[in-house]
Amino acid sequence: MKLGTIRYQERPTVIARVADDKAVALEYRWMEDLIEAGNAGLDAAAAAIEAAIAGKFPIIDLADADWMAPNPRPSKILGCAVNNNNLNQYAVRPMTAPMFFTKGRSALTGHNKTIDILKDHGQSIPEPEPVVVFGKTAKNVPPEKVMDHVFGYTLTNDVTASGVKFSQDSIALKQRPEVIKPHHLAWRPKFEGEDTYLLFIYHSKSKGADTFASMGPWLTTKDEIPDPNALRVRGYIDGECYADDSTANYFFPVERVLSEATKWFTMEPGDCIHTGTASKGTEKHPRGNIGTYLHLYDGKLTDVEVEGLGRLSNRINLEK
Repeated sequence: MKLGTIRYQERPTVIARVADDKAVALEYRWMEDLIEAGNAGLDAAAAAIEAAIAGKFPIIDLADADWMAPNPRPSKILGCAVNNNNLNQYAVRPMTAPMFFTKGRSALTGHNKTIDILKDHGQSIPEPEPVVVFGKTAKNVPPEKVMDHVFGYTLTNDVTASGVKFSQDSIALKQRPEVIKPHHLAWRPKFEGEDTYLLFIYHSKSKGADTFASMGPWLTTKDEIPDPNALRVRGYIDGECYADDSTANYFFPVERVLSEATKWFTMEPGDCIHTGTASKGTEKHPRGNIGTYLHLYDGKLTDVEVEGLGRLSNRINLEK
């Protein structure tokens, strides 16, 4: 089943897909309400689809729909950073656990909306990836049980403004030798001579700016995706494919990512986790997403396509 949220008759409305471009309105205003209803919510959605097919409920034409993110009000959005073997081949030392960054709900935007890039963001890249949406509260859940807490999947363009990340939001501090502790240097090789430099990078502006978490259009229920670790993921810029990858290329499988998140954060119904970017390039775009600069394509479309989940389209809007 595919579910979504649109502005319909001037209010947010949860919908269920009846056909490719047709849907039926459900009794829920917010996706969390349906998720928290559990099986009763899914049964109500299935009944509404059947009623719409039978002509008993009105059908909504989605040709000009005002899309919102499938779940516009998650308590938290997490992203799993650098979770791709294509990127980790360059790691000085292998990661020991999934790394996370966060985005606020103000970063969310919907299908067919603009992705707004400020001049200060500078060089900005797309990151096409699946998103897991939790259906139950999850805390300290082991990998072998964490999928029991999943409601479904959507897809995102996790925009990253590396221009601002490595300028305004990075700082190297030369510390006094007595301040340096073993954990400060455990992640990198030691340098010759005085080795007291610490590098700090902050991700709020580069990852969580407005419109930098485009999602949708659909939230696909878990039963339709038998293996989240075997999904083809593609990214497009101005109609050309710049990344063609698979979640099988993740450094950490989806279950490990989700389980690790529940160690540090209480994941609540409707919460979202971006599970890892697609990075493997194509013949014309050999560097994949890290060589695709959105700020050079003002007014053009950028798309994310994930097997079984659909296609998300957004137009790039560069600050004038």
